[in-house]
Amino acid sequence: METIKFIVNVFYLYLLAGVIFAALFIWRGAAKLDESAKGISWKTRALLFPAGAALWPVLLRKWLQISRAHSTDE
Repeated sequence: METIKFIVNVFYLYLLAGVIFAALFIWRGAAKLDESAKGISWKTRALLFPAGAALWPVLLRKWLQISRAHSTDE
């Protein structure tokens, strides 16, 4: 039973991190990854939110790679 509680707690932590990341990513990071994401409507951002929350490790890695590439260019 302790194992199940641990797995559920890990899931909740992953979900919490995903929600926080998705909010930041949709607000700031989406436009950095894709130029066509600049000026998207709130409806489109709402559609991106669940995917950003679920796939946050992948998107974080891409966002960091883009940020590093831009910082070395300047």
